[in-house]
Amino acid sequence: MSEWERVRLNEVIALDVDAVPVTATATYDIVGVLNRGRGLLFREPIAGDETSYKTLNRIRPNQIVYSRLKAFEGAITVAPNDLSEVYASQEFPAFTCGERMLPEYFRLLTTTKRLWEQLQSLSTGMGGRRERVKPAAFLTIEVALPSLPEQRRIVDVMATVDAQMAALTKEIEAATRTLSVLRADVPESGEVPIASVVDGIDSGRSVQTRGEAPVQGKARVLKLSAVQLGHFDANEAKRLDDHSGYAQAHLVNDGDLLITRSNTPERVGYVAVAFDVPADTYLPDLIWRIRPDESRCLATYLGHLLSATEFRARITASASGTSKSMQKINKKNFGALKVPVPAIADQKAYVAKCDAMADALRVGSVELSHLRAFRSALLASLLNQENEIPESYDVLLEEAS
Repeated sequence: MSEWERVRLNEVIALDVDAVPVTATATYDIVGVLNRGRGLLFREPIAGDETSYKTLNRIRPNQIVYSRLKAFEGAITVAPNDLSEVYASQEFPAFTCGERMLPEYFRLLTTTKRLWEQLQSLSTGMGGRRERVKPAAFLTIEVALPSLPEQRRIVDVMATVDAQMAALTKEIEAATRTLSVLRADVPESGEVPIASVVDGIDSGRSVQTRGEAPVQGKARVLKLSAVQLGHFDANEAKRLDDHSGYAQAHLVNDGDLLITRSNTPERVGYVAVAFDVPADTYLPDLIWRIRPDESRCLATYLGHLLSATEFRARITASASGTSKSMQKINKKNFGALKVPVPAIADQKAYVAKCDAMADALRVGSVELSHLRAFRSALLASLLNQENEIPESYDVLLEEAS
């Protein structure tokens, strides 16, 4: 296996900015760049007479584009080859690959931590004062350059994995839509206030942590992100070095119905049933535990019901707050919300059909997570030349075609 040549980017790509004068009567489709090499961000179109920009950069298919201001976050990508006519501000310089660099191969590089770290090293300062990464500096980055046939083989293999991920993502999206429909199909029943079928709502405790990952077998406290929309993720927790202020009542157990009492407007009032909870997991003050009267209302039933679109809207409408970024629900308003409470047998039937789809969705999400980890490891091994795709692969493809 021969070592790949190391080159500066200015040897294999070139700055290629197509600045277009803004016309008052025209409308422009605008793009940005997502962080961590996740592609273009398609924004709302702007009218020429509603912007102060004198020129916009036209982004063409297969061009490399990055955000000068957000480069330190890995905001770099390669535009898709079927890109329609789009534009970006002058903060997004564009580059065209030369004959020695395949755009598809460079797109893979934009998803690597190595390139993000190189961009970060070129961008100094903190917060809003962080300096922009200028094109001249960007072009000084060094990369290992395999031959064009080797680039094509790597691109082809990774495209197979990406196709699997795309297919699985579509399955997950379809399952999510189906679950939403099932949750909306609530058994007919008269509505009663939540407070009338709940024995109480327990609060957790405020805690100061350093945000470090929990240690297996040690105390932990849930993060807000542990409670998703109708789904619980026990891995979303922080290490709790001092739990002396917590009592047995603050422990989280399998089957607990949890709700986020404070969060962003989109995520406040998320409800989920806890499962697979590690021992010594505690409840923070921003998450409540709802204790339904199980003789009248199942926790699993409420978990799905309150995640349905109609009842999510009721919860968010009851929230309040002085900040647009954070909203809170209070026990009185939440307890006053009316929900249908059918017979226990009907609740169980509703839970069974929702659980079946939720389980399928959970399995698909875990599989996608594993596939992403595999993709990352595979790409790293190929770019580090730890694994090599043999030249016979090219011959096999020619024979197959």
